[in-house]
Amino acid sequence: MACTQTWYVFLVMAESLTNAEIAGRLKEIRTLMEFAGEPFFKFMAYERAAETIENAAPLGDVLAGGRLQELPGVGKTIAARIAELCETGTCGYLEELRAKYPSTLLEVLGVGGVGMKTAQQLFEKLGVASLADLQKALEAGALSEIPRLGKKSIENIRRGVLAYQGRSKRTPLGIAAPLAQEITAYLAANSPANDLTPAGSLRRNEPTVGDIDIVCTSDEPDAVIAAFTRWERAEAVLAEGGTKASIWLAGGLQIDLRVLPAHVYGNLLQHFTGSREHNIQLRELAVRKNLRVSENGIVDLSDGRLIVCRTEAEVYAALGLMEIPPEMRLGVGEIEAARDGTLPQVVALGDLRGDFHMHTRWSDGSDTLEAMVAAAAARGYEYHSITDHSPGRGSGLAPSELRAQRAEVRALGERFNIRTLASAEVDIRADGSLDYDDELLAELDIVVASVHASYNQTRDEMTARLIRACENPYVTIIGHPTGRNVENGFPGYEIDSDALFAAAARTGTALEIDGQPARLDMPSGLARRAREFGVTFACDSDAHGSAQLSNVAYAIGQARRAWITPAEVLNARSLAGVLAFVKTKRGSVPI
Repeated sequence: MACTQTWYVFLVMAESLTNAEIAGRLKEIRTLMEFAGEPFFKFMAYERAAETIENAAPLGDVLAGGRLQELPGVGKTIAARIAELCETGTCGYLEELRAKYPSTLLEVLGVGGVGMKTAQQLFEKLGVASLADLQKALEAGALSEIPRLGKKSIENIRRGVLAYQGRSKRTPLGIAAPLAQEITAYLAANSPANDLTPAGSLRRNEPTVGDIDIVCTSDEPDAVIAAFTRWERAEAVLAEGGTKASIWLAGGLQIDLRVLPAHVYGNLLQHFTGSREHNIQLRELAVRKNLRVSENGIVDLSDGRLIVCRTEAEVYAALGLMEIPPEMRLGVGEIEAARDGTLPQVVALGDLRGDFHMHTRWSDGSDTLEAMVAAAAARGYEYHSITDHSPGRGSGLAPSELRAQRAEVRALGERFNIRTLASAEVDIRADGSLDYDDELLAELDIVVASVHASYNQTRDEMTARLIRACENPYVTIIGHPTGRNVENGFPGYEIDSDALFAAAARTGTALEIDGQPARLDMPSGLARRAREFGVTFACDSDAHGSAQLSNVAYAIGQARRAWITPAEVLNARSLAGVLAFVKTKRGSVPI
């Protein structure tokens, strides 16, 4: 019985630590052992065990079956430490090593150009035990005191520090995506690169990215690499090889390029799109099928056959899966759904028939009303909604101004052959009441109600505030529901999200996914939870100028990360469907 309980504990804890996390701790032990001068065969045993764990079946399954020591390279001692890691998240031996050496030494060892012997000398002779220490030593010219460190080696270390900083800094998606478009356009015009595609966290539409990954194919990789490193925006070349290179931009963003032959483009793109957790789970699935997956192809371990894939669909098909959209590759159940055939067909940019949230010079927009209507019509929309602010923002419209704008909106919509909905973005006051009275709201086609002030309310107060807005029959959409700001790091105000989702579903109020890059609100994790309540979503640009109407692509990216389908998006419906939604919410009130 005791044995059963022990395995149960291990199994539960293993579920809280992934194979990759356990492997990471084994690699830390390996690194610190080498730093401490332990014999080669001892620390390499941990490296081999880490590689085995990374590519093994889920460790919970291995532990439950009592097969841990059957894994290659996992002997009795390492197995005991893995079990301890599973149970506690650490182990005594790791903590002993951490007690001897500052944890910040791993920063130094993570810098390109700093090998183990160099790191040991830097630590012993200069007291360099962190990235900050290394930077100070570089600035002081102290590295020249280290034997066998010449000018070229020191310059490589300086570049390595830049690269390390780039990996540790996050850049908002709205800044990174235009840069990715710029570099791919440059390479397309100035090199023999084909299939140029941003990958990594940017392709997954993560709100922020650590760096920009670009993949491409070419029969002349040297020429592509040469053009890439010559880009005028590059402040420094961090690395340059036959099929890959890295550059550093002013402001601290790293761009990595990978070039491979066209026949492995699918393998390459899938591998470098990630996410890390998705790829780990994919490798674990492959191992169970006696396959090994990498950017160079899929190896059938039974006969050594290499399966190369021109498309990502072929990669997933070779593993018995539906193709998984990039935004959904987060390691949160998508592989199981793709295996079972239950992966939803998520909304795409082409599904949108309109945009409910945009501003003009009447409030805080930069373009005229006419320019915004013309731009919306040029995008091929069936309808759109002009939502200038209410007076609570300080630059909003008084009731008389809103009524005057409403008349202009109607005329311009007819002129540009698009249904322009007379609407407003109305402040939700601290008590949940709205900045316009119901009589005026009744005159509008769409009402987007948003919080723009009093963010410091308690969780209960903010929740009640938003729910009261949902219960107003004239509120069609709750704008940017959590108030988060990606650029300044504000996570959003505290709310009982489940209570809000229940209220939105009960009252027939849509919740917005705001495509303004600074917002990307609602966060995809919350949006996926909102789906469970039957919430309807609106994917909007929150454009403050005609060029920003393209922000809807960011909103769609977040919706896809949340597994949202076209049927769940209000502005993927026809105009008749939108008006019916509004009418249902308002009951018998005419619109």
